[in-house]
Amino acid sequence: MRSFSTLAGAAVLLATAAAAPTARAQDWKIGFITPTTGPATTVGTRQLATVRWWEQEVNAAKGIKGRKIQVVHCNDEGNPSKAVTCARDLLAQGVVLLINGSVSGAIRATMPLVKNGPVMITPAPGILPEASSYVFQTSPADTGLTAAVAEYAKANHVPQLGVIAATDASGELGAASAAAVFPQHGVKYALARIDLRATDATTQLTRVAGPETTLLYSTYTGAGAATVVKSYANLGLTQPLIVSYANISDPFVALIKDDMPKRLLGVALKGVVPELLADPAERQRASYFIKSYEQIHGGERADMINMIALGMVDVAESVLRNVADPTNADDVKRYLESTAVKSFQTIRFSPQSHIGMGPGDVVVVELKGNRWVKADPLK
Repeated sequence: MRSFSTLAGAAVLLATAAAAPTARAQDWKIGFITPTTGPATTVGTRQLATVRWWEQEVNAAKGIKGRKIQVVHCNDEGNPSKAVTCARDLLAQGVVLLINGSVSGAIRATMPLVKNGPVMITPAPGILPEASSYVFQTSPADTGLTAAVAEYAKANHVPQLGVIAATDASGELGAASAAAVFPQHGVKYALARIDLRATDATTQLTRVAGPETTLLYSTYTGAGAATVVKSYANLGLTQPLIVSYANISDPFVALIKDDMPKRLLGVALKGVVPELLADPAERQRASYFIKSYEQIHGGERADMINMIALGMVDVAESVLRNVADPTNADDVKRYLESTAVKSFQTIRFSPQSHIGMGPGDVVVVELKGNRWVKADPLK
């Protein structure tokens, strides 16, 4: 008769053998909240395309630590209450990390749900996470984007800048950034606000586009930004127009093609124009992503929205590859606060700041032909 210890040992071996395939097959489940319907559809669908690209790339390379990536997407429509429902559902599924690419108001609504983890990664310039939190913002703050506009205006001796901002939370942030940044750079500006649902911006543009205004800046995205461009064309304005970073995309250009300004400029991260990147590794990452994305999507070009999503997934991948237990939110937090993440631009957090980029990562670009390039000086 076999001894009890022998039988017990055999039982352990059998249990281990049975459990091993399950453990190996377990995916890294990543929650992703972004609007794929509603007013911010373009933002959400472009981000989702990048996240799916990443999922496909990682899984084709046999995953990370023997596990595949499983991205679980939830469409919040840019609505705060739906974003909360999405977050609760994804957290209940046990996601390792939560990526939130929604609009600022919806992101803020979900932040209390991760006060004890897991780590949430977001690209929204309007989100300024506390350094004590588990929220990490991968883009420059809105003031960093505004600073790039201010520096361009100052370098080109603009006597007055005309600014159009929405009346929603993001518009409030844009107005606050303008008040904080433009005077600091010695840039005089005139500001007008417009409701996102407005179909005409004639009154607002007339208010800020006087003869002394040689440059215009529209701080918001989507249909509202297209409304500004249409009214700009109807008024016969000729000043160069700078649009917000989320409008640096083919869908936006297609939306305004019949009302195209003489010079269309935009605020963007440098990676949108890879040749502007001094770091060879960053330039290679940006170029590889742009080429691969276009091949997969039948020639559709990667844009600013795709790039900011790339930054988020590169942070997520760095965590999965380098943190021994990515389910431990404190370990993930310590890792991100102490390690620069190489992406198309380096993302650096610290124990004092959970904002990964700064004004030096931003550039004013210009649409020439069908490509965005570094903006020429004003003439």
